[in-house]
Amino acid sequence: MSSENYFWHKKTWDQFSSAYAQNHLPHAILLTGPQGVGKSLFSQKLVKSLLCENPVAESWHACNQCQGCKTYDSGANPDFMSVQLLEEKQQIGVDQIRQVSRFLSYSRSFNAYRVVLIHPAERMNQHAANSLLKSLEEPGDNTIIILTATHLSNIIPTIKSRSQLLILSMPERNRAIEWLRTQKPDLENIEELLEISHGSPLIALNTSAETIEKRKELATDLLDVLEKNVSLTEIAKKWEKFDLETMLDWQIIWLQNILKRSSTANSISLQSAFQSKILAKLYKEIPVNSQWDLYQQLVLKKKILHTSVNAQINIENMLSLWLKESPI
Repeated sequence: MSSENYFWHKKTWDQFSSAYAQNHLPHAILLTGPQGVGKSLFSQKLVKSLLCENPVAESWHACNQCQGCKTYDSGANPDFMSVQLLEEKQQIGVDQIRQVSRFLSYSRSFNAYRVVLIHPAERMNQHAANSLLKSLEEPGDNTIIILTATHLSNIIPTIKSRSQLLILSMPERNRAIEWLRTQKPDLENIEELLEISHGSPLIALNTSAETIEKRKELATDLLDVLEKNVSLTEIAKKWEKFDLETMLDWQIIWLQNILKRSSTANSISLQSAFQSKILAKLYKEIPVNSQWDLYQQLVLKKKILHTSVNAQINIENMLSLWLKESPI
C-alpha cells in the first residue's frame, strides 16, 4: 500500500513539499515519530521524490516514470545509498558511516540530488555518530542525508542541531478506527487492537491472532513469576528467541493502562475479558506508588535495549523490574 494513502502523513509531507518548492531543502532531515507511525514508508517516499527527475507539480510526489524513479524502484539508483542494520547486528557501525563519506565524495550521475538514508539513526554507535558529523558539517551541493528515529533522545545533540526536524504524529483515535474499518471491514475488536498497537493503525492492521495469543501468553507468564509459580530464569529461557522490543512494548502498554486505572476509576479501555482480568491482576501486584517508577524503568530499558547482546539476561533484567516493584 502506498504511503500516500496514510492521511496522517499529509501535514508532514506538506512541510517537505513547501520547502522543496521554495528551494529551501536542508542538507539533513531528521524524521521522527512514534513506533508504527510509518517512518520507513514516509522516508522512502522522501527519497524517491528527491531522486525523481520530474516530480509532480505542487505535491512534489515522484512521477514513477523517469529514470530516477525506475532505477530507485529496481534498487540500482547510483545517487542513492541506504544504511541499515546489518544482519544479526544490534548497532550501525562506524565502517558503514565511513562508506557514506566515500559515497558523498563521488560525482552525481543524473539525479537532481544525491541522497543517503540512515534508518534507524538511533542505532548508530558513538563512533558512527561522530563519523557522520563530518559529513553533516561539510555537506556537498545537492546532497541530502535523511535520518529516521523513534527515540529522538538517543540522537546526539550535534546531529540534531545540524538537521531539519520532520515530525510524524499518530492519527486521532476515532479517525484511526474509521480508517481501519475501510481497510478491513471484517476486522474484529478494532478498539482493542488499536490499544495494544500503541495507537498505530498500521500495527493494528498487521497484528495477527497469533500475536495476540503470544501477548496473552507473556502476560500469564509474567503473573506466574510475580506470584512465584515459576522462576524468572525459566521464563527468560522460554522467551529468549522472541523479539525483545515487542515484549517491552507490550509491558509498556500494560503499565500505561495500569496508570490510567490508578488515576481514573474503571478507565481500562481494553474490552476483552481476558485482558481486563490480566490487567486487574497486574494492578494488584504493583503498588500504586511504584507504578510510575516501573513505567519509567521500562521506557528507559527500551532506549538501551540494543546495547546488550545476551537475550536471556536482557529478559531476566526486564522482568525483574516488575519483581522489584511487587510487594514481598
